[in-house]
Amino acid sequence: MPPLETTSLPRKHRAWIALYALEGCEQDRAEILRINNVTEADLAEFEESWLRLRCRNLSPTR
Repeated sequence: MPPLETTSLPRKHRAWIALYALEGCEQDRAEILRINNVTEADLAEFEESWLRLRCRNLSPTR
């Protein structure tokens, strides 16, 4: 599968997309990193902000 057109997205957003994909575990980790043009270091750098985003999105809405 060729890389998606993610290079126009900021690195943080590409890392978030990769983290969501890794959570589903439907593809090989190396493939997810390649498709999203990110590294393990990128994932580590943006994991905390991704977790905050997820917690905010999981909060009940009124």
